[in-house]
Amino acid sequence: MKKVILFFFASFALTFLSAQSCSPDLLYQDSAVGVYPAPFTMDRPDGGIQVPACINEPYEFVITVKVPPNVTIAGFQVQIDSVNVATTGAVQNLPDGMSYACNPPTCVLVPEDTLSCIVLFGTPTNPADIGMKDITVNATVHTNVISQPIILPDNTGQFPGADGNYFLEVREEGACMVTSTRDYLSQQISLVNSPNPFGYETTIEVTSLSREELTFEVFDLVGKRVHAEKVTILAGTNRIPFDGSQLQNGIYHYSFSNGDSRVSNKMVVLK
Repeated sequence: MKKVILFFFASFALTFLSAQSCSPDLLYQDSAVGVYPAPFTMDRPDGGIQVPACINEPYEFVITVKVPPNVTIAGFQVQIDSVNVATTGAVQNLPDGMSYACNPPTCVLVPEDTLSCIVLFGTPTNPADIGMKDITVNATVHTNVISQPIILPDNTGQFPGADGNYFLEVREEGACMVTSTRDYLSQQISLVNSPNPFGYETTIEVTSLSREELTFEVFDLVGKRVHAEKVTILAGTNRIPFDGSQLQNGIYHYSFSNGDSRVSNKMVVLK
């Protein structure tokens, strides 16, 4: 009987994984070729995976792909037949408990006037993953001349619009906004800092619908807190100066929280 039960749950799990799919964002139907949202770069601080994942909480994030008709290999431009992603094991550095799936399910992405997508999904389970995960996708570009492996995001210039990084922030359990209470600040507050990137000082502009007593924090890529202070946010636009002169070059997350809810954004130090 136990074997029957185990077989049932294994079959259910396999059915669930195989059924997982995604819908590409049709907003990019008429956009240039590339991946959307575009990966994070110093010039695109708002790019990449903006939605954090939390330990023991379900997660899903969709990357829309528009395959270019051509690619440059060894200085020559050749026609792309397809970009193939293995259906297992191709997405690297995912947190424990997470996987991926494609649309089309074969993960064979073609350069037609249609969109494809890759969904990252699952429930992170390992507290050791808390921090920033640099997500990459191993693929093979098949052309009318040769086939060549490629890593996405692509920083070689072969795949237009796909340069940068996909950093997935993994937080401790309860630190993601998954309920109406935790969604409160995201509905009340918007954040932007300028300049970004910056060398020594930046100003964080906090636009709020109400007065709030919050904790302002800055974290590095491994989740270490490098700054914390209590701030009072008034209804309207607030400007908070931040001195990053003691920080090394790199990507940082800054956030405002009230204990139950949190809103965050990225900043880049580049001296």
